[in-house]
Amino acid sequence: MLDSCHTRRQFGSFCPLAWLRAGTLMLLLTLSGMPPVQAQNSSATPPSDAVLVARQQLAHAQTLSKQAAIDAYLSLLDMPVHDAPDIHFQALESLFFLYIRQGDYEAAKATANQLSTRSIQLEDAYYPVFSKLLLGYIEDQQNHFPQAEQHYRDALEDALAIGHNELMARSYERISSVLRRQDKYIEALQIAQRSTNVLRDLGEDLLYLNALQNLGIIQAILGDYTTALATLTQVFELATKLDDRASIADALYETGEVYRKMDNFEQALPHFQQAHTLDELGGNKLHIGNSAMKIGYIELERQEYETALHYARKAYGLYLEVDSKTGQARVLNLQGLIALKQNNLSEAQTHLEQGLALASQHQFESIVVLLQISTIKLAQAQQRHEDAIALSDTALAAATSMQDKKHRLELHELRAISFEALKLHQQALAETQAYHTLSDALGQNQHNLTLAALQSKVEFMRKQQEIESLNLDRALHQAELSQREWQLRAWWLASAALFILISALAYRQVKKRKLAAERATLLQEVVDKKNAMLADVSHEIRTPLTALQLQVEALQFNIAQDVDASYNTINRKLSDINRLISDIHQLAMADSQSLHLNLVQCNLTEVMALWEQEFAQFTHGKGFDWEAHIQLSGEVTISWDVDRIKQVLTNLIANSTLYTDKPGKQRLTVWQQRQHIHITLEDTAPGVADEHLSDIFERLFRVEKSRSRRTGGSGLGLAICKSLIEAHQGTICAQHSELGGLKMVIELPVHVID
Repeated sequence: MLDSCHTRRQFGSFCPLAWLRAGTLMLLLTLSGMPPVQAQNSSATPPSDAVLVARQQLAHAQTLSKQAAIDAYLSLLDMPVHDAPDIHFQALESLFFLYIRQGDYEAAKATANQLSTRSIQLEDAYYPVFSKLLLGYIEDQQNHFPQAEQHYRDALEDALAIGHNELMARSYERISSVLRRQDKYIEALQIAQRSTNVLRDLGEDLLYLNALQNLGIIQAILGDYTTALATLTQVFELATKLDDRASIADALYETGEVYRKMDNFEQALPHFQQAHTLDELGGNKLHIGNSAMKIGYIELERQEYETALHYARKAYGLYLEVDSKTGQARVLNLQGLIALKQNNLSEAQTHLEQGLALASQHQFESIVVLLQISTIKLAQAQQRHEDAIALSDTALAAATSMQDKKHRLELHELRAISFEALKLHQQALAETQAYHTLSDALGQNQHNLTLAALQSKVEFMRKQQEIESLNLDRALHQAELSQREWQLRAWWLASAALFILISALAYRQVKKRKLAAERATLLQEVVDKKNAMLADVSHEIRTPLTALQLQVEALQFNIAQDVDASYNTINRKLSDINRLISDIHQLAMADSQSLHLNLVQCNLTEVMALWEQEFAQFTHGKGFDWEAHIQLSGEVTISWDVDRIKQVLTNLIANSTLYTDKPGKQRLTVWQQRQHIHITLEDTAPGVADEHLSDIFERLFRVEKSRSRRTGGSGLGLAICKSLIEAHQGTICAQHSELGGLKMVIELPVHVID
């Protein structure tokens, strides 16, 4: 079993207990005839006596102590791998999690690499991807989040390549989870939503249930508690439909967590109690201990100290049975806080010292910080404020290194109290300001997603949210700080409170004026850009309308020298207006995300061969040389709106013929790299200056003001190309070409997820 974390679902469905809902990693699946292994070398003949004995040893290893289990799994690896590959895979997987529990990350990494090597030798499709998830998990455990994210993304790419829905879902969940711990909440939420959208239509109920639960956890972190509760209600209903008791307990547990984050302890308590009852029926001691510990913390908040102590002792006994060091350390923290609340300071010190020693020994960094915070509270209760400040220096450095904003916030508050107790008012004010700054940042992260949906100018919305959160957070904290200071130091309250209030108000006013000025500037930029675009569009429409009016008047008064030529001119101008309106409409659809893609699967090699012939014929007809390099090996199946992609390439080639000097040359190159298709289109001189390479995709931007009218374009073609490529989840940019002109570079995923 794995050690518990801050919540038992912190690592989501990656925990074997949650992934398999059986509490024995993947071993019982084998015994029930449902191994997840996909090795092509598996024999259809009945297993030999040696293999049957090995399977029994594999199951028996689950009942052994850690070291005995490790020895048992290592002995199973001595049998020939081709006789029973599933036994090797499951023994290696079990070894991995045992090493993780011991904190032996090097041994765990070696085991994951061994699992990958053996599965590749046996041409297995599942475990090479799974081993990448394991390697990511090792980095995750050590707070190496960027490295973990890269392993998870590699696993996702391989899972997409083999079309394995389960591994895709697990990869999505892991990416979402590691993004969440890097404070990339919006991207984490988007990937979690994508995972649920994919699984909803695949009929993978258990995986869909896990993805929904992860989505609910992220929504709660973002502060969207109403949506989180609705999502977790879906989890509960689906788990009930599937009659999955463990998942029902998970849904109740996570719902209790949401209520706890809302400080609604009266609602949180019954959810944790129901989860605890179901955990006891399930018999998983680790989960029973987790839910018991949560009840203990809630009862502590409700000042029911005897009840809290009962559940703390129960959880501690269970953690001793399963040898969960993290669980033991957290319960010691809980017991220390209970003793502190009951003013049993010596007992509190004993519990906290034991917890710190255990957490430090096993390098549980986040738990060490948690226990240090409780020790600081104990020191303050003993009026040892110098010791409290010294300990807070160490704890704050560790929390900052781990990007633990919640604990940093609490530490700044505790430091302000101790500095005030020592009459170090300047230091207390600095800690209060640090508290406000961090609190504002946390509030901003929670509201970022909602603000981004309302305005594409993310920086503008961030500043506005900072203004709103600044007033609320500062007012609330000032009230709490003033009340505490009144109780502790009544005789100097008036002067100290006045000083802090004046400083806070002055700081707030300066900050408010600055942010208001920035908001006004950003708003003016948006208005100026809108007005400029309206003026350009009006000018573009007015030009053909003027010519159209002249031709109509010439026909009306019978002064047209060539009637047929006048009608032809009228038709051309109407076509120009219609094309301009069509371009504007297409961009508006892209802006509102209502641009529909007709995604179809087809053979890119065949499609490119047909397109290349058409492009060559068009280019030669315009008087230019044509060169094409289609570097696709074999059949490449894509999922694109091929008409839209052809529209992009046709537009780029047409632009090239208009703005390239004759005699000139165009070159098309297409190649595949992993799960992406790369397309480049180059031409000869003239090119575009460095400062205009990114501007040419702006709407109605022209290097020369008369360029559009001279060539007959609307000035929106490249903007449309960019919107179509981005709708396919790709990228497009302009560079200098070796031919002396412009080079358009396009990168598209092989399969676009709708």
